[in-house]
Amino acid sequence: MSFSNTFINIINHISDKGDLSQPRELKVKEAVLTDFVIDPSQPIANFPQREFNWKYLAGEMAWYLKQDRDVNYIGAFSNFWSHITNPESNEINSNYGSLVFNAKQFGWVIDSLVADKNSRQAIMFFNQPKFQFEGNKDFVCTMYANFFIRNNMLNMKVQMRSNDIFYGLTFDAPFFSFLQQSVYLKLKETYPELKLGLYYHYADNLHFYERHFELANEIRFTDIDPKNEFKFLLKQPFLDYDGNNVSLTDIAKTFINEIDSTIEEGKGKGNKSDYKAILDKYFVTNGE
Repeated sequence: MSFSNTFINIINHISDKGDLSQPRELKVKEAVLTDFVIDPSQPIANFPQREFNWKYLAGEMAWYLKQDRDVNYIGAFSNFWSHITNPESNEINSNYGSLVFNAKQFGWVIDSLVADKNSRQAIMFFNQPKFQFEGNKDFVCTMYANFFIRNNMLNMKVQMRSNDIFYGLTFDAPFFSFLQQSVYLKLKETYPELKLGLYYHYADNLHFYERHFELANEIRFTDIDPKNEFKFLLKQPFLDYDGNNVSLTDIAKTFINEIDSTIEEGKGKGNKSDYKAILDKYFVTNGE
């Protein structure tokens, strides 16, 4: 099943079986303790009422790869982050690259599964105790990603404490699929016959806000056209690990440079198709 179809099922579940809530005086429709499965080769949710934002995905991917917590970079692609910077700073906690693209997280997963193909310890942690401080507006939504090999397939479970399906999940799904693919490509050096498995997404609270009530209602009655579905598969690895350090490959650095140049040339406000063209150089997004 494509992620667009899964996304419609999620909206239906929240709408039909969820509840109304009002955290921070903001009305939401929510469902608790939810889970669903994503094909990590096809994690894009695209609808006529809300076309997928390739521009933001490209910017967020580059921001994560740079491990740049400063809000100015990602601010060229969305002003959302400017509202949740840390007190008295210009930094964001939820730059996921800064949290896991290192030996203690990404490297730990690789080492664990190389040492024991059946390991149950190959976990990357995102939210951490250091984020529990008064005044924190960016309390990281992702708790952990758990990688495990069974039946010669690399699977991944992502555990979220809270997940907005429009501003969060639609971009979380491609990023975590990228992360699963990155672990997979590195492990294939040890296990050449390994297959890419499934991505299991769990959320303690899955929701959408009042500003999206009407949009959600429109999307839930959409017939998905297969011609408008997209893949998102790495053509070459972006991350490497030598047993001591996690580093970016040359192809990843080239990708970052392309995104950087769009900002420097004042094209950060360019149209989404320009950024899809860049992503197409590095990812299979269509029926290749």
